[in-house]
Amino acid sequence: MAAPRPWLRPAAILVLALGLVLLLGLTLWPVLGPGGDSVVALREQVYTLRLEADGRAVLESPAGTVYTTLPLEMAGRGTAAVPGRVIVRRGPRPGEVAVDRIDWAGNLVEEAVVVAAPRFFTVTFSASLGAFRGATAPLFFSDGRSGIDLSTIQAGWSPLGHTPGPTPAVTTVGWAPLAPAPLDVELEGEPGWFGLGLVQVPDADTLAVGADGSVEMDYPLSLLRGIPDRGAGGMWEGRLRFPSFVVTFGRDPLQALAAYRDALVGLGAAPALDPPRPRPSWWWQPIVDTWGEQMAEGAERNRPAYTSQWVRQFVTEARQRLGLASFTIVIDSCWQEAIGDPDPDPVRFGGEAGMRQLIDWLHAQGLRVMLWWPLWDDHLADLPPPGGQVERTVPATAVDPTSPTFPAATAVLMERLLGSGPGDLDADGLKLDWAYDIPARVERPALGWGAAALYRYLEVVHRAAHRVRPDALIETSAAAPQFGDVTDAIRLYDAWQEASWDRRATVVATADPGLPIDGDGWAANPADIVPHTVSSAVYGIPAFYFVARWANGRPMPARLLHLLGRMAALGTLKGMGIAVPLPDGAWRYTVEGTITAQSFAGNEALVVWRRGGCGASLCGDLLSARAGQLAVPVPVDGPVALIGPRGRSDLGRPVGGMVRARLLAGVTYGLQVG
Repeated sequence: MAAPRPWLRPAAILVLALGLVLLLGLTLWPVLGPGGDSVVALREQVYTLRLEADGRAVLESPAGTVYTTLPLEMAGRGTAAVPGRVIVRRGPRPGEVAVDRIDWAGNLVEEAVVVAAPRFFTVTFSASLGAFRGATAPLFFSDGRSGIDLSTIQAGWSPLGHTPGPTPAVTTVGWAPLAPAPLDVELEGEPGWFGLGLVQVPDADTLAVGADGSVEMDYPLSLLRGIPDRGAGGMWEGRLRFPSFVVTFGRDPLQALAAYRDALVGLGAAPALDPPRPRPSWWWQPIVDTWGEQMAEGAERNRPAYTSQWVRQFVTEARQRLGLASFTIVIDSCWQEAIGDPDPDPVRFGGEAGMRQLIDWLHAQGLRVMLWWPLWDDHLADLPPPGGQVERTVPATAVDPTSPTFPAATAVLMERLLGSGPGDLDADGLKLDWAYDIPARVERPALGWGAAALYRYLEVVHRAAHRVRPDALIETSAAAPQFGDVTDAIRLYDAWQEASWDRRATVVATADPGLPIDGDGWAANPADIVPHTVSSAVYGIPAFYFVARWANGRPMPARLLHLLGRMAALGTLKGMGIAVPLPDGAWRYTVEGTITAQSFAGNEALVVWRRGGCGASLCGDLLSARAGQLAVPVPVDGPVALIGPRGRSDLGRPVGGMVRARLLAGVTYGLQVG
């Protein structure tokens, strides 16, 4: 056989190379396409996502109207973009597309994986460590200079409420009434609203859209480089990977927020709370909290006036003035010897024995008892003790939920607070406070940092509390849907006007349907106490912080307090269901799809419905703080009768779901339909 001629070898190599290039080009052409053209179009039920060859994505409505453009890349703040090329390729799963950024040496620098579903899509970012060398924080949907095209964005919305234009943010840094609030912000484009939210609870505290359109997260990059990613952020296959973003849609921010909640449930990242799970009935009874009256009387914190006897007198006045047979009493700050210490104050509350006697006395009155408990602060003795008390010398330290000793220590703590044995306090639940005050340092960040550390804290507390007392009520301010399994009720926190409470209640009812909502009441005032009591009696649990005087020390009218108590008691009859905010600011409550309660007349009146048992197909009880001719909501058609002190009045059939009735203020009326 003759030896091959030398000139054939390079020619063969050239032909082979050209063939491979042609084959590669034919393989990638449907994905890469010519520069700038859309190469992949993900057409789904409520959106279309067009991916271009440079890695940018055009987000459109099904009709083709553009929301905005999203760069499917990330960068480190303070670093230059790594030069290279972009490969857009379809993934192994239906609806999956990956955008890879490759440096000139052929190394994968960054990847964004998009997974489309009919009503939402997710984007998961990962990047090499080199992409963040010298960076102070990661920027998502950004090339480091600019991010989401905000020129098409008309407005922004945050579940926390403070939204400057198209740059909404949600955070637990500093004082935050919902901690965490839903980890989701909304932007309004021409077709409507779309949300940018997180799927997993992150090793971060803040999600924000910056002025340049970059989506900012305060991930601690130095920590994440040293821990494996288990969902909250960390190392994965040699790269840093971050929690997934989920993009949802709605005609308004609340609908987009509801879509966010539904997406989390569908992805297995949040529990399904609708329909509501069976819960102890006492969780829905009105709350009376000592804190407001403490402040009004100068008995706040560890003042000498705040004692076991003070609590007894407060409860006695509350029962007399509100006229409530049963309620839940919260013994608020600071019953402990030192904040974060389970030992009751020995002078003001008589130590363990004295506090147990107080709680036993409250139970004998038919009441349930919750204790205020501060998160994060362990033995914080920075407040001067009252006269005669020896100051604790334990240094102030922050609770660390990642410590190896934390689960066992928490189990002992819950036994002390909720157990019924000798030396235990036998409380029925805990009002957890200061959730937003998350420490910047933890011992084992692989178990959680930022919001993920808060989740671990609440998870351990919740599990330990229910192991001691299965019907314990653990109340938090965690409104993020992912926290639905580690909180029993959501408190709306301090507010100084009804509009703030109502907005927060709307967020919680949308993001966490089925969870009880503690309406709070610090610091209600004469202008908003009635609408706040009515609203919270419908959407959740009314809470009273004042039973004798307002925050300014002035006496509260006895007739008003009695009316508020009757409104709260009426709300307990609505059952366990779902709160629904109405467009006019009123509230509706449904149980298994049936309306059981509704507020009306500017939230100064409410009606609670029940089926049968009164000689009609539907019966109700109505109570109003406003007198006159009012429009009363009736959920079904049929002749309506009003039964009051003047006898029975036929009101006719509802028109537009309403009947007109002349009512007296403070009088309970019966309603019959059919």
